[in-house]
Amino acid sequence: MLFKMIAASLLVSSSEALNLGGGMSRRAALAKAASVAAPLVAMPAFAELQRAGDAEIYARADAGKLNAARAIERAKTGDLANGASATCAELDALIEVDREAIEFENDKVDARFGNDKNKVQATSDKLQNQVDKLKKIRKEKGCSTAGTNLKQGSDFEVYKRADEGVLNSARVIERAKAGKLVDGSGASCSELEKIIKVDKKAVQFEKDKLEAMGSKADAKDKKTVDEAEKAIEAQIQKLAALQKSKGC
Repeated sequence: MLFKMIAASLLVSSSEALNLGGGMSRRAALAKAASVAAPLVAMPAFAELQRAGDAEIYARADAGKLNAARAIERAKTGDLANGASATCAELDALIEVDREAIEFENDKVDARFGNDKNKVQATSDKLQNQVDKLKKIRKEKGCSTAGTNLKQGSDFEVYKRADEGVLNSARVIERAKAGKLVDGSGASCSELEKIIKVDKKAVQFEKDKLEAMGSKADAKDKKTVDEAEKAIEAQIQKLAALQKSKGC
């Protein structure tokens, strides 16, 4: 289609030159055609978009300008991105901000005193459905953050639990003892924040446990707890560095 448009512009320019009795040279005609065609070449391939409105959303994702407030308003009006034409990076950005919006709406449901809790919950549900949809698209595209491409397969469960808000310290401690703490490189900023938060709780739990065990504690048990604490503390530092590198 693009080539047809360029050819048409060349034809128009040539015709104009003929109508002017040769007043426009061949070089001038070609220059004019190029000036007409250039913007066409620079235009995004809107034909590939499932929804024309997605172009603006993807542009904001590329520029790092997505925010939860816009996501919430889009959910209310049914104007959420289709996602099929998004790049892996754009999908990650969309999913991350949608998760932030879900968390905001869920907090609002808990804090709300009025009779419109159902409306807020409905918005949260729409956003969650959108996240599930985009995650499926991300997996189908083979994006590096999809569960099947994680450096450590067991990380997928951790990220999923982070998304669902059901991480807990006991699981962190058991993972530390088994040397299965999350790699973190495939986590979103929101997931990293939640994992670090529960890791800090786990460290405090282990410190409290050591204190509670006191001098009567079995040396072997004390060593196990101490090693788990150190492993989790090292994990927190690693994830914090990942947050910085991801620009969280």
